[in-house]
Amino acid sequence: MTQGKKPKTFNEDATLRGAWRRVFARSPIVREVLAEGRRTVPRFNKDGSRHKVDSVQYQCQVCKTWTPAKAVSVDHVIPVIDVENVSGKVQDWNEFKRRLFCEKKNLQRICDSCHNFKTQNERGQRQAFKDQVALSNLEINIRSVFTIDELKVLKKQVAKYLTKKKAPEIKERATKLKEILIDKLTRED
Repeated sequence: MTQGKKPKTFNEDATLRGAWRRVFARSPIVREVLAEGRRTVPRFNKDGSRHKVDSVQYQCQVCKTWTPAKAVSVDHVIPVIDVENVSGKVQDWNEFKRRLFCEKKNLQRICDSCHNFKTQNERGQRQAFKDQVALSNLEINIRSVFTIDELKVLKKQVAKYLTKKKAPEIKERATKLKEILIDKLTRED
């Protein structure tokens, strides 16, 4: 018997978010933002003759380069889902809609490479905030734990925040918590 992939479970929130974003992508304000930085460039066939239709390019508002239409999108300067929303889930659909269909000054044309860089930064900020919340909870637990076994469990949990992938301030805070745990463990022995 061959094993296949697990069937994906239906995620209602993700489906609704995607549907709202598709509607937004076709809205007049998106077309207006794109039109402000649009130009046509002559396109030629392989034999050197002029193609019937010119190529369309848009200017990225971040790096100022002219980019083919397929590599440009309209992005929200202030993210639709707040960076401090650690779950990534929509808390209030009216707020999501208000932030998605925002004023033109919160929108920018952005090339794929700038968009990827911006998205990675936002993910990093979101992860750092999530880690700060988790470390705060661990710190509370460290103060209220008294058995050696519980301290060892907490030490393992703190170790997760000492990896290379974590932000320097997260690793620094986790190191301090680890030192507190080691101090408590050595006093208990």
